[in-house]
Amino acid sequence: MTDRHLTRTAVFVLLERDEKYFFLRRANTGWSDGLLTLPSGHVDQGSFVREAAVAEAKEESCVDIDADSLKLIHVDYLRDEYINFYFKAREWKGEPALGEPDLASEAMWISKNNLPDDMIPQLHNFFKELELGNIFSEMSR
Repeated sequence: MTDRHLTRTAVFVLLERDEKYFFLRRANTGWSDGLLTLPSGHVDQGSFVREAAVAEAKEESCVDIDADSLKLIHVDYLRDEYINFYFKAREWKGEPALGEPDLASEAMWISKNNLPDDMIPQLHNFFKELELGNIFSEMSR
């Protein structure tokens, strides 16, 4: 019999406006510092996934999102490590901005047609799968 394992769960929130996506540059976290990410974070024990997405978007990008306005657009499974849920916010209140300057060095809008190379690894896969119209993918390190 094989051992069952527990995976960590994270959420990512895609904010899109005028053909651009909102990104944050990670800093002082100890993981992928200097790389771009979407507003994101872990799902804490006892929390629902959409609830975590709403909280992370508020903390990291200063926007208020109603959970019902989140559309699930992708899930990826990083073998034995993570399950990542990607949501697109159909609407929000507030102007996206750098909400945690101690954990990100800058916030920016980037054209969705000219995505940068300096993103966290999961986002390279996510945007490729999004373009292909795939809602689910699996990865290994």
